[in-house]
Amino acid sequence: MGAVVSYVLILGAAFGLALGLYFSFRAIKLI
Repeated sequence: MGAVVSYVLILGAAFGLALGLYFSFRAIKLI
């Protein structure tokens, strides 16, 4: 159970980081 929770947490953190980088890159490209 704990392993699954940590896995989902890491996956969510990586997804959020990638999403933030993507949007910041688009914002820089827009400017």
